[in-house]
Amino acid sequence: MSDKQKTLVCGDVNGNFNTLFSRVESIVKKSGPFDVLLCIGNFFGDDNSQLDAYRMRTRKVPVTTYVFGPSKSEHVQYYCEEGSEIVPNVIYMGKRGLFTTSSDIKIAYLTGLSRRELGKDIPMCVFEPSDCSAVRDACFRGQSEYRGIDVLITTLWPAGIQQDETQKVDIEEDRRSDLLAWLSIHLKPRYHFVPSTNKYYERQPYRNQSIHQDYRECATRFIALAPVGNKVKEKWIYACSLQPISKMRMTDLLQATTDETPCPYDPELLKQHQPGKVVKCTGNGQYFFNMDAADDDQGKRKRKGGDNPERKKKDIDPDSCWFCLSSPTVEKHLVITVGTHCYLALAKGPLTPQHVLILPIAHHQSVTRAPDEVVNEIKKFKCALRKFFASIDMAVVFFERNFHTTHMQIQCVPVSRACSSQVLEVFQDEAGINSIQMEVLPPYTEIEQVMLPGAPYFHAELPSGEQVYAKTKQHFPLQFGRDVLSSPPILNCEDKADWRQCQISREEEVSYVANFREQFRAFDFTADEDSDSD
Repeated sequence: MSDKQKTLVCGDVNGNFNTLFSRVESIVKKSGPFDVLLCIGNFFGDDNSQLDAYRMRTRKVPVTTYVFGPSKSEHVQYYCEEGSEIVPNVIYMGKRGLFTTSSDIKIAYLTGLSRRELGKDIPMCVFEPSDCSAVRDACFRGQSEYRGIDVLITTLWPAGIQQDETQKVDIEEDRRSDLLAWLSIHLKPRYHFVPSTNKYYERQPYRNQSIHQDYRECATRFIALAPVGNKVKEKWIYACSLQPISKMRMTDLLQATTDETPCPYDPELLKQHQPGKVVKCTGNGQYFFNMDAADDDQGKRKRKGGDNPERKKKDIDPDSCWFCLSSPTVEKHLVITVGTHCYLALAKGPLTPQHVLILPIAHHQSVTRAPDEVVNEIKKFKCALRKFFASIDMAVVFFERNFHTTHMQIQCVPVSRACSSQVLEVFQDEAGINSIQMEVLPPYTEIEQVMLPGAPYFHAELPSGEQVYAKTKQHFPLQFGRDVLSSPPILNCEDKADWRQCQISREEEVSYVANFREQFRAFDFTADEDSDSD
């Protein structure tokens, strides 16, 4: 039995279902059965009446067919729930993702238009830089040595792919995307398919680049398919037999072809851990984001130069701050333990009885504005809390919202180990629902390295060790962190998303504090601070 997957790929269907499936049927009769058909462009058109026969089963779809997200608002109404059948044997896969076929072929996809580069929002039809990151992360996850992906499907063309010395390619500017160039150079697909509005185009294979010099990577075949049944008879369907990249010998994977070209994308993109930012990589493996990048994630111009963009803020009187430990307004019965620069306290309206806060004793607005000694003690508290929660078979999520706050609060929320692997996905899903661009920090990077002092942000550290952050804007939901953690996949207590709606009595607070203090005693470094070697 062959370990290769026989695959068909077509361009924009535009409602020409009979033309498509009749051609597929004739190919199957001539060449034998195929495993999948990938419809990479617009599946629906102005007239979709031909689909009724397939819905009523008077006509049959000959090959299992996968359809991807729309790029036109007028087509959104025709799509069903992700993972469901539009008609029998035609499955809608959604806008972005990674799926593995029964033959172990891995197919990554990010369809629709780029809201950032388009300059406007078309609901359900656009993607964000964070979507690029999510697809990249899905492909990299669980792989100690990343080889590449078998197939990448996008609606737009990656900027730079049109640089072809052998044939002229005219691609409208609004059909090219720098974000997809970033995604392509990181994913290293063996095949990259896009729909073309008119002509068929197959570029000479290009050799992917590695961030390590003299390290050879696989080659990519980039193919653009014309619309189904086009009148000028440009090629609109492509057949290939794919062996999973995971099962290929390295000698076969790296074998050169006589017509291959160098990678058409800027090699600096490989040094960017997140799309859309200029990142320089230092010798010690740390990444530093360029704060003066020309555009922000809404497509607006940022300030140039080194001026600090923060507005002048009114000085806060520590005596009126709810969280300064010296303030007469602080609720001292919530305090669990006090260190040299920070203290630990029970959260008001806690998500769980062990939901606590790390707070600076003196008045500091955020981690990015705190002195080193405060930041270092925060890390000690986090380390102690991780050990404590691990001892009771729990994991912990830390998050900080430096937006509409005056005194830094690091929220520390325990979660079940069983659901800890889902936390990143739930954060990304909730961010997508709220149109928040959530990004993953590169390894060994601190939030202070990517955000200017005083700039608003949301930052979370996850049980997996990954860190996510977002630049908060005007309508950022103040309960975002609690919304995520109170959701059904994590704590399943959505009624506690707003702390004001779940406050407990003072007696209960005192009881929670006493219980936590007793359980935490063995991990409390503040109890013998004088003997602490750190």
